[in-house]
Amino acid sequence: MDKLHLKKILFLGLYFSVLAVVFWFFKIGYFIWPVLILSAIGWLVYEYPKKKNILKQAVLLGIFLMVFDFIVENAGGILGFWSVGVSLLYLGYVPVEVMVLILVGGTAWAMAQPEKIYAVNVAADVLLFTVFGALGEFVLIHEGMMEYSNGWNSIYALAGYFATWVMLHCIWHKFLKKRNRFLNV
Repeated sequence: MDKLHLKKILFLGLYFSVLAVVFWFFKIGYFIWPVLILSAIGWLVYEYPKKKNILKQAVLLGIFLMVFDFIVENAGGILGFWSVGVSLLYLGYVPVEVMVLILVGGTAWAMAQPEKIYAVNVAADVLLFTVFGALGEFVLIHEGMMEYSNGWNSIYALAGYFATWVMLHCIWHKFLKKRNRFLNV
């Protein structure tokens, strides 16, 4: 077990909880996006000095997550499962703010991963991002910035986030962590 990583997860859980409460009670609308993007940038800045040697791989994972989300969100939009309102620019059905958040946040997430894999760390990480991903959508719905339709609901969102974070752990630990073999860095 990597106790430092578990402490990071606990801190992020507390931070995400505070953000959820602030967003829920203060109804800041569009400003949710800049707050989340600045939070992701802060996380990346925090992780960079300790893990700058894996920046290329972390950015690659962030790009993968952004492209994956772009495909999933557009498919869901086309099928009428959800819509996200209030954006500076939409790329299909996806707000550009979401793409920036996912690229930066995904990169920071990859840089925060410990060198060794422990089941308890992976489980805590998957649980944290699954719960707060779905909770984030719930808050966006409450703010009137997102809407589910055609039978889509929070349970499906929770399952989708779970599958996504399990997939990201597999990709990061099985492929990208073997960076010397695949990426020549």
